[in-house]
Amino acid sequence: MRSLVLLLVILGLAVGLVPAVIHVVEQIFLVSDVEYNGVYEPLRGVEMSRAYETSVDLSFEARAGLELRRWMVVLPSVGAGMGGIVALLLHSRGFRLSRDK
Repeated sequence: MRSLVLLLVILGLAVGLVPAVIHVVEQIFLVSDVEYNGVYEPLRGVEMSRAYETSVDLSFEARAGLELRRWMVVLPSVGAGMGGIVALLLHSRGFRLSRDK
């Protein structure tokens, strides 16, 4: 049972935190400046980072685009937290259930 709980914790962390860490590393080390050629006229031709360009494009092209992007960053962290809580509950309550029988 303990190995199952440990496996659930590791899988929860991998599913939730690894994509978030990869995203942060990409934003820090793979930053490249590009020229904006999107739909917003006043910014055309301005040098900016790739991340800012995609944020501006999402905010002007897609309805509620930035809100969706925020949720895509938050949801893996929420999933990792929920996996940790489930693992703690299984650890504390699961062993008692198996001993009572």
